[in-house]
Amino acid sequence: MLHSMTGFGKGAAENRLGTAKIEVKSLNCKFFEVINKLPPNLTIFEDRIRESLQKKVLRGRLTLFLSYDSKVTKGDEVHIDKKIAKQYYARINTLKKFLGIKGSVGIEQIIALPGVIAYHPQEEDAKKLWPLVSKALVSAVNDLIYSRAREGKMLDKNIRQIVKMIEAALGKIKRRAPLVAHDYKKRLLKNVKMLTGTTKIYNPERIEEEAAVFARNCDITEEMHRVCAHISGFRKILSNSGETGRRLDFVAQEMYREANTIGAKANDFSIAKEVIKIKSHIEKIREQVQNVE
Repeated sequence: MLHSMTGFGKGAAENRLGTAKIEVKSLNCKFFEVINKLPPNLTIFEDRIRESLQKKVLRGRLTLFLSYDSKVTKGDEVHIDKKIAKQYYARINTLKKFLGIKGSVGIEQIIALPGVIAYHPQEEDAKKLWPLVSKALVSAVNDLIYSRAREGKMLDKNIRQIVKMIEAALGKIKRRAPLVAHDYKKRLLKNVKMLTGTTKIYNPERIEEEAAVFARNCDITEEMHRVCAHISGFRKILSNSGETGRRLDFVAQEMYREANTIGAKANDFSIAKEVIKIKSHIEKIREQVQNVE
């Protein structure tokens, strides 16, 4: 079953300490990436969150938002260094007198200076919150996986429909291919008669030889077999689980390459039209599988 790389999930958990809420957004990416947007005092969980996500998600760019509302009275996390503030004030006033600058020193100027105000998150207390965060994370990831699986189901349906269109075009090519050499022989005879001004061919073996060379050069039997084999393999991959996006893209590239060869060798307008359709369908498939995990 296919899984899309695009999805959204959310989860929440509550206990005596507070409430944790998590939202996870997932977008296309060749690799696995995580962007954590956490409260300052919960950044200690970044590695744990990444490890938990990587166990469930193979590919995609994930953006995780975590919010926490505490039920516990918080301690003093903002610290003001009054001694440093006093020194700044004195030094600035001395400098103002030396430079002859008038005006008073405002509190806004003092608190903006380095070392006056410091924020110290209570990491020891934050560590106790992991069971709560973990529970919300599990709920959000499960919701995300469900969302990605639902969209993956739609992708699977669309891709299979496109594959059927490719098979329909291949069917027309199969019916047309045996007639190409025969039509070429008829045109060749007609042209020879028109150029020589006679209705009788005196060296029919030359005509047969030329037709045989043309038939050999425009033989697309092997390419048709390979395309059919690729389609069969493509369907097997669609039925598999896990990381299928890259494999599907590779098979689609191989199908496109064989279609190019068919168009080049067939030397027939009707077949060329069907090849154009096939290549267009394959491009649509490649666009779809870019979103497959």
